[in-house]
Amino acid sequence: MMTKIISKKEKGTNRHWKNFIDKEYLGSHNLEKGEEMLLTIEKFIGEEEVKGTDGKASNKPVLYFTENVPKMIMNITNGNTITALYGTHPDDWVGKQVQIFATPVKAFGKTQDALRIRDFKPRIDTDTKLYIDKLNATKTLEELKTIFSSFPRSAQTNAEVVSAKDALKLTLK
Repeated sequence: MMTKIISKKEKGTNRHWKNFIDKEYLGSHNLEKGEEMLLTIEKFIGEEEVKGTDGKASNKPVLYFTENVPKMIMNITNGNTITALYGTHPDDWVGKQVQIFATPVKAFGKTQDALRIRDFKPRIDTDTKLYIDKLNATKTLEELKTIFSSFPRSAQTNAEVVSAKDALKLTLK
């Protein structure tokens, strides 16, 4: 089965019933089988007061996202995964993307679904035609340099785009 990537919390009668009541925190109930979320970290709060199911409050690390989804309480496993991807300082995580999935884990004496962060940086597909067309429209080497440097990093490191730029460098003056 192919993975469906979503970037917002979805509601509907064909979704988990908890999507209608649990609005504050992201949970495994936000993902149906075969779905994963691609989210961009907006900020990290190291100690946010969170009420447990028993009503008692405690401080937990929490991730916020730029997409319209609830915030996510971060556990050690997910913290270690983000650290391996983007470093130990949460300030360095801001603006970075993570791919979140649900998986069964043993916790609190039973097996239940939990959210996990994939241990790879999400691949961002680049529309190479758009960038190559912009490069092909340049008339001078200086213009080529200016246009290429205005591209996002994902385009500047794309092999097709770099190859087109290098071929143009040989023909432009």
